Formats: sequence, structure tokens, C-alpha cells
Amino acid sequence: MLHYTSELSPEYSETLERLMFFNPGQHKALATILDSLEKFGSPSIYVDDGRLRVRVEKLPEVQALFALDGDVLVGALVYSRILLERLTVIHIAVDHDYSSSGEFAEHMLVMRMLGLLRSNARRIKGVETIRLMCSGNQIRDFSV
Repeated sequence: MLHYTSELSPEYSETLERLMFFNPGQHKALATILDSLEKFGSPSIYVDDGRLRVRVEKLPEVQALFALDGDVLVGALVYSRILLERLTVIHIAVDHDYSSSGEFAEHMLVMRMLGLLRSNARRIKGVETIRLMCSGNQIRDFSV
């Protein structure tokens, strides 16, 4: 059963690293990944106060949303409030089995994670949009 959290224990470090940096599906979004790296810098994973965190080189603060199926990490979404009125998605990574061509594609994991981010954004004072960088260097802003 899928569930979501903003906190991960350090035991997920290798899985998160594999998901974010060695994902077999990343070639499908290579242009978007390169654009994100240019704009925001490289992401990295570290342990802070007994939990895994993600930092991005050129941003003072980012947050993450993690998806687990049971106790298996299957997705990560990294975002930041770069402007007061907007959350910007910096990185999305899903396990191949949960991708649009995977065995569990029917879970629509990316859409669920974006929907949860949107739901959370509605509770943040001043946030009006979520920005998502798409393939072909297209930028999409979605109202919360």
C-alpha cells in the first residue's frame, strides 16, 4: 500500500541515492535534469538529526516528499519555495516499476505525488502556484 512521508530514516540512503542519481529512466528526462542542474545546482543526500535530507547546491532550503510501498522506497519529489507565491519542483524520481511504463503504472505515482504537493501547497499561506519543468525545457505553472 502506498503512503507518503517527508521524513526517511538513514536506512533508505542507498535506495534514495539509486533512485535519484542512478535511475534507469533518467534518460527520458535528461534535458529537464540538465536544465534543473544548471538553474539550481546538484542535489545531494545527507543525514540530519537522524533522518535523510536532500540539499540542492544553489538553494538555501528544499523539502522532499517520499513515496513508499509498504517499507520500500519507490518515489521522491524535491521542491522549494523559491518565490513566496510559488513552489518549484526541482526533482522527481520514481522506481521503474512505478513509472508510466512499469509494472505498477496504474498507481500513477508521479501524478499522486504532485497531487499531494498541491494539496499541501493549499495550506501554505501565500502559495498560488506550483512550477514544474517538463521535457523540451517547457515550464508549466499549476494553480493550487
